[in-house]
Amino acid sequence: MPHCSIEYSAQLSEIISIEALVEACHRGLIESGLFEAKAIKTRAYRCEFYRVGEDASSQFIHLNIAIMPGRSDEQKALLLERVYDAIALITAAVSSVTIEVTELQQQHYFKAIN
Repeated sequence: MPHCSIEYSAQLSEIISIEALVEACHRGLIESGLFEAKAIKTRAYRCEFYRVGEDASSQFIHLNIAIMPGRSDEQKALLLERVYDAIALITAAVSSVTIEVTELQQQHYFKAIN
């Protein structure tokens, strides 16, 4: 834990390096100091079809960071800050960047490691 899912508008792969975005985001999660590095999972999903407001050409990046309960609001704010700081240079030209932290319900989460 955590799981970080990055959704991005399709044309962004022509403007920024999605690989660099994933690496920067992952680094930000590590630098938060809230998780063991080996437990962090970061992945990106390209969105081919989307709308953002009135402008069909808008670009976006949305990060969802799913974590287990038990962290304070201050820790969550630190997490948001570290991740945004890590991706800020890469995403400077993107019109919309959003990040959310969600808590998983432990009783509704399953993990199997082989």
